[in-house]
Amino acid sequence: MTSRRRWLYPFLFSVVPVVHFAGANPDQYRFGDLVLLAGLGLLICAVVYGAVMLAVGRRGPPGLAPFITAMAMGWWYSYNILVGKLSTKGELNHAAVIAGIVVVSAAVIFWVRRREGFLEGAGRYLTLVGLLLVGWSGVQIVLGLARGHWAIERSELAGELARPIEGPLAVPEPRRSIYLIVVDEYANSQVLRERFGYDNSPFEDSLRALGFHVPKLVRSNYAHTLLSLPSLLNAAHLNGLEQELGDDTKHPALPNHLLDHNRVARYLERRGYRFVFFPSQWWYSTSESSLADAQFKAWRGFDLSRSLSGGELGRAVRSTSPLRFLDGDHGWEAEHVRRTLRAMSALPQSRGPLFAFAHVVKPHSPYVFDRDCNTLDRGPETDNVGPYLAQIECVNQLLLTTVRRILESSAVPPIIILQGDHGTKLMHATGYNDVSKVPPQAARERVGAFGAYYLPDGGARVFGDTVTVVNVLGNVLRYYFRAHLPRAGDEQYISTADFPYAFRRVDARWLAGDDSGKHATRGGS
Repeated sequence: MTSRRRWLYPFLFSVVPVVHFAGANPDQYRFGDLVLLAGLGLLICAVVYGAVMLAVGRRGPPGLAPFITAMAMGWWYSYNILVGKLSTKGELNHAAVIAGIVVVSAAVIFWVRRREGFLEGAGRYLTLVGLLLVGWSGVQIVLGLARGHWAIERSELAGELARPIEGPLAVPEPRRSIYLIVVDEYANSQVLRERFGYDNSPFEDSLRALGFHVPKLVRSNYAHTLLSLPSLLNAAHLNGLEQELGDDTKHPALPNHLLDHNRVARYLERRGYRFVFFPSQWWYSTSESSLADAQFKAWRGFDLSRSLSGGELGRAVRSTSPLRFLDGDHGWEAEHVRRTLRAMSALPQSRGPLFAFAHVVKPHSPYVFDRDCNTLDRGPETDNVGPYLAQIECVNQLLLTTVRRILESSAVPPIIILQGDHGTKLMHATGYNDVSKVPPQAARERVGAFGAYYLPDGGARVFGDTVTVVNVLGNVLRYYFRAHLPRAGDEQYISTADFPYAFRRVDARWLAGDDSGKHATRGGS
């Protein structure tokens, strides 16, 4: 190995965290984000290297500058982890942590600066390790893309849902616009009352006063957004994924494809509806739509701190490094929610009819709002129920403002769907290593989803008092568009975060607390 190649390792390690996330999380990041963050890591490394070269000059062996640079990059990517370890007992003084890092680094530099042989050997070894790590992550990235493509190409479920829903092309008058707002991790009133002692009836009563139908019980058919959203937008069950993908994988390409190419949007577009898509702030699966006739853009131009809040890869890099200090509060995420709902409320001014879909990743953590919708400072993640309930109250205010404006501005009474994708996770229903170990009370919390529906001209009759998410849009298509779409069953399935396709079918009696095992079965049948 030549001497120059031997000193590549600081640059290799500056991109390892980025490419490692990309390789370990296929189909959960944009390629542009990968390029941006890898380039940012290389730029930071180059700046540090240059500064070290100016400081060290010829006062040390050739291997000293790359060694110091690599050590600096190690501190860079581990700083927040170190702070998290040290701050378990209360508030932490960052100045003291930085001083400690300087002292430790100085001691290490003092020890190695006269050990040229050690630096030579470390350079060769670390360059080789860096090449292997980057190379292996590159292989994982390519294999992840290939596996996703193969899964979609071979999927019988994808082929089945690619077939159009049958129904008359002529839409009965009046042609009503449809507004679908998915509020992520918004639990139903039963869960809020039983788990948290919270009464959500003032909000629900306000919706009823506007003409909304709020069923007594709404539940999700799946425990993950990854499954609940494509099930909702295809009006179909996805439990067949266990047979197609296996129960030991969590590759999201196939459900992401089903969400992106959903058959409800295609059905409406063929009948003259414009599909207007409002992407989420950071969840990759709803970051863009290939079907949309128009896609909302909350921002123009480029901002680095905003980019670090706008995708799962950027958020992962920010969470481990001092880059988080570029964005001291949750301003970008909070403002994205405000702009999304404000833009949706202005849609009635557009020429219709249209189908508008927004995925609002709230009241899901991180908690960016207080109860008065003020933006919160960035702090440690918590499962404390207080911030969740405060965010619920803010989301309620924003939703009420949005639906009132839509109703006031609509010449033809629209269809408005406010839908939680699933309930809360404070009992960690998806965190078990085996789905059979999930207790009924945790599952009940997780599948208890909020739902409220503005359904003019008697549409509430087909919803009734008990609704599951899979049938929400199917009910709309059958009643208002006379679609030839069989009603899906109300079966519910839970699974864990590590094995989302290892389904356990549950029923109402088990969810109510009968843990005898007779009402919860393993598998998608």
